[in-house]
Amino acid sequence: KQWYQRRVRGTRAEAAHPEKKGMSKRIRGNLELPQVPVPLVPTLRSAQPIVEKLWLIQKYMSELQYDYTGCQFFEIRKNRPLCRLMEVAKTIMREALPIKCLEAVVLAIYLTSELTGVNRFPIAFRSKFEGETYKHIVLGVHFNGRFGALGLSRRSTLMYKELRFKTLAELLHQYISCYRDCCHTVDRIKLGLPVSHDKQSMESILWKYMVIRPGRISDKDFTQHCDSFSRQLRGQTAHQMKYAKQSRDHANGNRPHSDNSDSSKKPLKNSR
Repeated sequence: KQWYQRRVRGTRAEAAHPEKKGMSKRIRGNLELPQVPVPLVPTLRSAQPIVEKLWLIQKYMSELQYDYTGCQFFEIRKNRPLCRLMEVAKTIMREALPIKCLEAVVLAIYLTSELTGVNRFPIAFRSKFEGETYKHIVLGVHFNGRFGALGLSRRSTLMYKELRFKTLAELLHQYISCYRDCCHTVDRIKLGLPVSHDKQSMESILWKYMVIRPGRISDKDFTQHCDSFSRQLRGQTAHQMKYAKQSRDHANGNRPHSDNSDSSKKPLKNSR
């Protein structure tokens, strides 16, 4: 019911502005204002290579631009079912407003849903700079033995990665190196389960399946963790990986973990 009421009230920008819908009506009805070009949703043809399709999707998201306004235009609740997040993605495309990293991941999931041969999984980073903590997320992609990523960031080096990395460790090391160039230290990486290609799925995304702390383990252990995740990614479905994790937690006497507890209740304080 609340979701329906939000749709009736209009966009999040209208809800946040003091004048509500009066603001949007005054702007939309003013013919003297210059026309702002609206990015066109890419048309993906079956004959196009997967690398080209991913690049077109990234190009579209980059044309939407990163949101520097400090106002989050679209509400993303990570514990929502996938079908609800896909409705948010449709709103993002319709409104064509600037977005941040989490909105970009949801949009990338929607736009790549027809690429059934591509595994998509969230990659979340936590970094430190001058005592402050920053969080960032991208959508990892895996196809035909190669890894890459889609996303948006304030830094061009922390978003799109071409589908060319032979291993997941190479991809993550590339991000860590780019963070280092920005004077940030990555202290945690979270890998989520593969996302279903069914846009009507009522299941929620498992955003945290494996946690890697680069500063606390050796490069050898880092590579072993990445290789373990890659083997499971290639050989098992998301359901099998989730069941295996629950079985391990139960065997270790740990309570089942719900990753959606932290970010679903409040937005990130600092986001890359």
